[in-house]
Amino acid sequence: MIDDTIAAPGVAHRAMAAELDLIADLMGGTAAMRRAGQRWLPREPAESWTAWRARLNRSVLFNGLARTVQALAGRPFARPVFWETDHEGLRQLMRDLDGQGGSLNSIAERSLHGLLRDGITHLLIDRPQAGGALYVVPVRANQLLGVVRDEAGLAEIRIREITGQRVGKFGEMAIQQIRRITRSHWQIWRLQSSPFEAGMADIVGADAQAGQGWRVVAEGAHDFGQIPLITMNAASTGFMQARPPLIDLAWLNLAHWQSASDQRHILHVARVPVLFGRGLQAPEGQIEIGPNRLVLADDPAADLRFVEHSGAAIAAGRQDLVDLEDKMAVLGLDMLRHRPGPATATERVIDAAQNQASLNSIVLTLENGLQRCIKWLADAEGVTAAHRGELVISRRQDIGDEVTAEADLLLRARRAGEISTETFLDEITRRGILGHRPEAMPPSAPKPQ
Repeated sequence: MIDDTIAAPGVAHRAMAAELDLIADLMGGTAAMRRAGQRWLPREPAESWTAWRARLNRSVLFNGLARTVQALAGRPFARPVFWETDHEGLRQLMRDLDGQGGSLNSIAERSLHGLLRDGITHLLIDRPQAGGALYVVPVRANQLLGVVRDEAGLAEIRIREITGQRVGKFGEMAIQQIRRITRSHWQIWRLQSSPFEAGMADIVGADAQAGQGWRVVAEGAHDFGQIPLITMNAASTGFMQARPPLIDLAWLNLAHWQSASDQRHILHVARVPVLFGRGLQAPEGQIEIGPNRLVLADDPAADLRFVEHSGAAIAAGRQDLVDLEDKMAVLGLDMLRHRPGPATATERVIDAAQNQASLNSIVLTLENGLQRCIKWLADAEGVTAAHRGELVISRRQDIGDEVTAEADLLLRARRAGEISTETFLDEITRRGILGHRPEAMPPSAPKPQ
């Protein structure tokens, strides 16, 4: 049956949902992965619910994806975003671009996080209902529920949001709402039946699925003349669709989560020996084990001993985890590595395709998107092109031949077991491969090239 409610996900949202859900849960850390339950940690055949829940609650996520996104997103902002204008009103707007104290640099960092995480992100330009200064709202890929376009461009968008609502004198609860925007009007829809927990924001309730509970609580007109949405797509796979640049790393991280769960479970089993006895005089349950205790037996074949796990599988499980961590580190490095030297025509074609997922290409997408956002704001404020200014973000993100060689040596040492994973990650971070060192930057950075 087709869902025809305001909360019905569109084609693009459905196409990306599985990968975006995985990335969102991984970025949410151990708590989010545990909340996802069987989706990412299936129950084994004949495994009881009690045993599965115990295994789930012992599992801890090694968050290679979040660490890589954080490290990559920090590199372009070792130097602040370069943008200047002689228009004081526009300068003031950029100091508080989101209406909550977030500057242009802050919005740029959040947008880069979105591009690295989801492959596509958006900026919505809005103003208070009562009037006032414009502001920008970052919109994540999984928030954009539906998009309608026609010959003239975007005709309608629906954005899922979470907002707080006061309850009583001091209480507050999370409410899910959907913002619908057309070329001339906007609406706010809310579920009137029961509030949604913020942690369950990605789940549409049963009453929503049945078309019940959604009501328009606010609406009005806007004077933008078109839908004020800026879309940045770093890896397009279709209209309003993208493939997350780090999705392969995300799947490896999921494999690590599942393997680590098995490893912790087998360690738990191996650390608890089983007492085995036969031919003893005392019945089961009446044998006391401990110092100053005596167990008697008349049968010459009687036996009483602890049976322990051999531990052979523990080493194999540990090696599997180490291999997965190494592979995740390599995928993070691939976002930065450039390939020097002459190339054949075939290699140039391959490199051109690979560069679409490189950090430099993503930063260029971010820069173009922010420039379009500034143009929107300038036009709305009546600022001419001559006073709009030009934005530049540093794109010196690739790593040179010498550093690449050092990274390869470190990686080989890690695979050979000569250094630990932690030491490997620390060393490539110290060399500026996965992260930046602010203390190495000059007090005032010149305009990036």
